[in-house]
Amino acid sequence: MTVCRFVLQAVFYFLKGGIILPRLARKDLNTPFLHVMVQGINKEYIFNEEKYIKKYLEIINKVKENYDFTIMAYCIMNNHAHFLVYVEDIQSFGKFMQKVNLMYSKAYNKSQDRVGVLFRNRYQIEPIYDEKYLINCIKYIHENPVKANMVSKCEDYKYSSYNDYISNSGVAKSDIVKKCFGEDLSYFQEDCHIYKRKFIDVEEESLEEIKEHILDGITEYQSKTKINISDIFLDRKIFKTLILFLKKEKKITYNEIANFFDISINALQYLRK
Repeated sequence: MTVCRFVLQAVFYFLKGGIILPRLARKDLNTPFLHVMVQGINKEYIFNEEKYIKKYLEIINKVKENYDFTIMAYCIMNNHAHFLVYVEDIQSFGKFMQKVNLMYSKAYNKSQDRVGVLFRNRYQIEPIYDEKYLINCIKYIHENPVKANMVSKCEDYKYSSYNDYISNSGVAKSDIVKKCFGEDLSYFQEDCHIYKRKFIDVEEESLEEIKEHILDGITEYQSKTKINISDIFLDRKIFKTLILFLKKEKKITYNEIANFFDISINALQYLRK
């Protein structure tokens, strides 16, 4: 039986409801590496001028003096911003983000003679559990301006940490970055499309290609086990064997599996127990 995309989408919705895979609270995240994103309400351009980007960074640097965490990479775009952070106290970091966004909202609204909510939700967090995904996250953050056709090369964009990595300055000189990657950051090439780790080649596989690879894996698993598609996702034990099959036989990472099913990596870790 061939995997039906419509059925899969319906099953993913069922899973997201928490019936099988409950999401863990932010306070229960068990990794210090987090990909954090903030976005303007209704995708509004809340950083649409240089003065606003500078103001947001100024507020971040000012408020950060009272909090203990490390920014490893960042990029401020027109309507959203990305940060890779190392933080051991997630609750304290939550207060930091709340204060920063509140201060910026007040400043921006006053400047624009505007009222109301400025940011969509508080902020989004994606936990990072392995080195490969950590490197891919840095790559993804730095490539945002290029993919948005704002610049042709990463080094041409002023409001990201890309040039810090090239010149080994700024956020790239933090103790955490040194512990993760060492003193020599030369493997971060000038062309941001060819990042390479000393020992790991970062895959350039697109999200669509990853999705197709996972779908093929599910089809192959179903063919081998002769299990109906509905049974795979409605039975916890069977679903666990599918995850292991995708990981071991198809070489798909847990982060890619979690992203495909649109569930948190923590929920996936919970399921694997």
